[in-house]
Amino acid sequence: MTEFRLLHVDPDTDRRVAVAERIEGSGRFVADPEFSGGTATDTLAHESYDGLLVGHPLPDGTDGFVRRVRGGYPDLPVVTYGDESAFDARTTRTLFRAGVTDHLPLGDDAAYEALVDRLESSIEAFHDRQRTRQGAETLRRLGDAVADAPIDVDEAIGGALDALRDTYDVDYAGLARIVDGDFRFVAGRGVAGLREALAETVPLVETYCRTTVEEGRTLASNADGGIGDRDRPAIGRRLDLECYLGTPVYVDGDLFGTLCVVDRSRRQGFARWERTGIELAARWVARELEHDREKARLRTAHDAG
Repeated sequence: MTEFRLLHVDPDTDRRVAVAERIEGSGRFVADPEFSGGTATDTLAHESYDGLLVGHPLPDGTDGFVRRVRGGYPDLPVVTYGDESAFDARTTRTLFRAGVTDHLPLGDDAAYEALVDRLESSIEAFHDRQRTRQGAETLRRLGDAVADAPIDVDEAIGGALDALRDTYDVDYAGLARIVDGDFRFVAGRGVAGLREALAETVPLVETYCRTTVEEGRTLASNADGGIGDRDRPAIGRRLDLECYLGTPVYVDGDLFGTLCVVDRSRRQGFARWERTGIELAARWVARELEHDREKARLRTAHDAG
């Protein structure tokens, strides 16, 4: 499980230590301590954090500190907490107007569990937004790489696979042909050893792509980044593949095969933009194959005439 890094600001040392023990005890967070809004602002300028946890009240004003944070870090999760006595309606409105993500009371075990869950959900939403923005830029670069590909179909597909592998930071990207239950990569880009191992023809039932073909849609490995031995297909167990994303490729309306990426390292599940990216690449590859078929048909017709 990923540990998120928090900047934990609380001038009350005893309370900060008690909260940190509960937060870090969940196994989800590592909390770096700060004692004032001023020093925390300086730390944020030099360090990278997944979220900000603030004990209310701060001597220099919690709402003022949150506004300063929002001026430089508009999307960073900021969760405040305090004793139940600090939860009057006026204080809560002031903090939310300043820009806090949430303001929670301390108390019993359920209150601490709620604090942990709220921190985790707000940080995950923060990273989802970041990935969406990064994904849009990455999709643009992937589109540019595809658009600049050579005219020759083999070189063009190879260029698309290079772009996919670089974009997704994986060990292998390949285009597979499926005929009569046999599965074979007809083009691939990847690390030495894995590239050669994946060049063999194998039964479709031994591959990840079997389910992709059966369901006729884009599929990926589990959201937590790992697929257990019991769930992995034979090729995954044999080559120690932990990460998969694949989509069907249809040429002239018929199944040609699949376009997929695989990796030997555990990683987070694929984001929506990554699924969109491989689908766009698959459609482009299909068009290239259709154009190549049409050119071959025209050459045949010309030679026959």
